[in-house]
Amino acid sequence: MKIKVEKEDLLNGLISCQGILSSRSTLPILSYYLFKVQGGNISILATDLEVGIDVKIPGEIIEEGTITLPGKKVFDLVREFPSGVISIFSEENFVTFKQEKIWAKINYLSPDDFPNIPEVKGREIKIDGSTLKHMVKKTSFAVSHEETQYMLNGIYITVFENLISMVSTDTRRLSCVTEEITLPSPVEVEAILPLKACLEVSRIMKDEPVTILWGDKQIKFSQKGVSLTTRIIEGEFPDYKVVIPRTFKTEARINREDFKDAVKRAYIMTKEKSLSMKLKFQDASLMVSTRVPDAGESSEEINIELQGEPLEISFDPVLVLDVLNVIEEDTIVFGVNGVEEPGLIKPSEREGFLYVVMPMKI
Repeated sequence: MKIKVEKEDLLNGLISCQGILSSRSTLPILSYYLFKVQGGNISILATDLEVGIDVKIPGEIIEEGTITLPGKKVFDLVREFPSGVISIFSEENFVTFKQEKIWAKINYLSPDDFPNIPEVKGREIKIDGSTLKHMVKKTSFAVSHEETQYMLNGIYITVFENLISMVSTDTRRLSCVTEEITLPSPVEVEAILPLKACLEVSRIMKDEPVTILWGDKQIKFSQKGVSLTTRIIEGEFPDYKVVIPRTFKTEARINREDFKDAVKRAYIMTKEKSLSMKLKFQDASLMVSTRVPDAGESSEEINIELQGEPLEISFDPVLVLDVLNVIEEDTIVFGVNGVEEPGLIKPSEREGFLYVVMPMKI
């Protein structure tokens, strides 16, 4: 293999793959990049057996070939090269990186040991990259990290007719976002995708159309020059719709920034002992208060528009703050039904997003 590439093009390709490399695996090859030069393309691949990525970069091909190189070492080395063209060529058991008076040789493993990234065949769906990233942002924070809840360790994605939905839950809260998409014909598919895959898609995809190939065991996300393939988590996602409250005894319209600032202060007061904050919904105000034995207490009042009954209820401030950080709208609606019933937070005007959160015992 022998190629010439611009340092910035090479570095950008490595950065795109960097999040997939596995440094803790018992298989050393999973911490390596695969450089594949064939068919007029220069490709950089990485996989952790669950998620695989293939990035194509521009450059001059002098000789085709395939090599594997240690990810961290190559990334750190290329990052420190000056701007300009880097020559990369393999000979015997090492690869040389050369630029004018600079050169470095790195040993590589056999490319035969590098796992194949599966080919995906299935239904094709297109979605705008900005919409896809928006949906991941709205759901990724609520994914469960408990290994025993493997079906909740990812984001549940469904496509029905012209709607695409993403849902995540860790049993204490649930986040759901739905967007309209244009499809040439009705499609009905569903899958649970690993959190890592969703975050990487959000990170590497640009704000332009993304093609999704929906297979039986894998899903592939593609844009020009880059594709990411992920396995589907086996199992059945719980029927989340049954926990979403539809009507409320108490419903408040609240300025998001005012509420977020108050919750931040409540979190500061309670974080050392993971205690709750108390919300007291009154006719025209919301009291946000905390009390930590032997440490201190706080209370503040913010203006609201209330419909329904006054109510006092407690929540984990972290769970409330998480959703306030991803809502962009100025005003939210907070609906509650009782001290043991889940509350619901959503933007006041924009449809398509809701967040269900369980209260804490007072």
